[in-house]
Amino acid sequence: MKLYLEFEPCEECKNIIKVLNNQLVQIQTREEESAKFLRHITYNHSELVQAIVKDLPVQKLREEFRWFQ
Repeated sequence: MKLYLEFEPCEECKNIIKVLNNQLVQIQTREEESAKFLRHITYNHSELVQAIVKDLPVQKLREEFRWFQ
């Protein structure tokens, strides 16, 4: 899945993106850096998380029947 986000990256974002864009990076390192980037965005750029959540479809709760309780 690809997400296109428009935001002003901080220095740490830029450093992680540089590592991810390097073609010589091993797959395991790329996976670790990708996870690091997602954690960084989640905890340090809450405006991005809010924008993503706002655009995702909301799952409706299942209908609860009286006899099922």
